[in-house]
This record gives sequence, C-alpha cells and structure tokens, in this order.
Amino acid sequence: MTNNTPAPADTTAPALIITGDSRPKVTGDQLVLSFSDTGNLDADAGHKPAGGAFTVLVNSVANAVTNVAINAEAKTVTLTLTTAVTSDQSVTVAYADPTTGNDANAIQDAAGNDATSFAATAVTNNTPAPADTTAPALIITGDSRPKVTGDQLVLSFSDTGNLDADASHKPANGAFTVLVNGVANAVTNVTVDSQAKTVTLTLTTAVTSDQTVTVAYADPTTGNDANAIQDAPATTRPALLLLR
Repeated sequence: MTNNTPAPADTTAPALIITGDSRPKVTGDQLVLSFSDTGNLDADAGHKPAGGAFTVLVNSVANAVTNVAINAEAKTVTLTLTTAVTSDQSVTVAYADPTTGNDANAIQDAAGNDATSFAATAVTNNTPAPADTTAPALIITGDSRPKVTGDQLVLSFSDTGNLDADASHKPANGAFTVLVNGVANAVTNVTVDSQAKTVTLTLTTAVTSDQTVTVAYADPTTGNDANAIQDAPATTRPALLLLR
C-alpha cells in the first residue's frame, strides 16, 4: 500500500549558531551568521531582511550594514559593513525580527518561518593583522645604546616583532665598517638574537678601554634583501652610522 500521508509542515524557525566553527565571525567588512534549520534558508532577494534590521557595534560604535546576502544551502547570512574592521577590534551583532509573526522580509527558512530576534552577540574577529612594514630601528640612547666590550660590539634595535635570526639571512661581515681610533677593525662574525633584538659583531682585535670606536652599516640595497639586518617578516633596516 502506498502511503500518501504528507510530511508535517515545517514550523521550526532557523536558529543562530553561536558556538563552534559556525559561530558569528567577521573578516574585514564581511560578517557571517550561520543558522541551523531542518530545511534551507529563503534566499529570495525579495524576502531578505533590511540592513537596518541589524545592529553591528565595533568597539561599541555603530557600523551600518550596507548589504545582506543569503546562501540558502549553506544557511548563512552575510552582512557587508560600511567600514572594514581591524584585527584588534571587538564586534557584536544584534538582529530585530520585524514582528512576532512571519514576515515578508526577514531571516527565514524556505517554509517562511522567521528567525527570532537576538540581542548583541559576540562576533569572532578573523581579520588578519596588517603586514609589518616597519623596519627595525637602531636604539642610540639609554642602556640599549651601541656598546663594545673587548671584541664584542652589540647593536640593539626596537621593532614591533622580533629580528630575523635565521643564519642564512644575517648580514655579511663586510656590511659593517668598524674603526678603532680611526683604524679598521674587521668584523669576523655576526650573531643575531631574535627576541633580544640585538646584533652582535665579533671584532678581529679586542678594543681597550682608552680607545674610541665607530661602526657603520651598509644595507645591500634600498629594498628588502636576503642578507641584512631585518625583522622576521623581512623588513630591512636602512644603512646606519653609529658612534661611541
């Protein structure tokens, strides 16, 4: 016997997913909301919710929604924000269903069941940090100023990240010119300490306490080079001249 009894009507509204990999997230100006539902979302452009139904706060300041896009099968609602967020900002999103009933323009499934309103909900910020384009800067004052003890000459740098201590990236000995009482003292080794952000030069001849020392450094080119004083993302330090 054929059973022609129809399946019960879908009366279950889409539910916002707030945990796990499908929780609300934002990258730049794209904020994605994912929903669970027995069916698909209604992606009819004539039925989508208005941008004004959403309140997005970035560091507690409103960031208006300029577009709403719905992916029926993925069950996602993607909001385009007026201003892209940066990696260090906190974001929340709230949604107001137009009425307590099922509305023509709302987050809804294919059966027309409206998602309920939700209050300000935390959004995971997946916006990547901007690329580091700031070169290491030589420290020339205070306790970290250039100094020499015997045959060890230490240069300290300030940088947002660490220095590149990869032995294959360190500058050549010949990139440094060290003069002791006006006479060249060749560098025989260069050691880079990534976290301390120091470059230590080993000199051919140890310096005595009554001598004056200068050191100059020549960056190979005006660009970022394979072998140079550089930070981890390879932002090269410009040529420098130090005096002691």
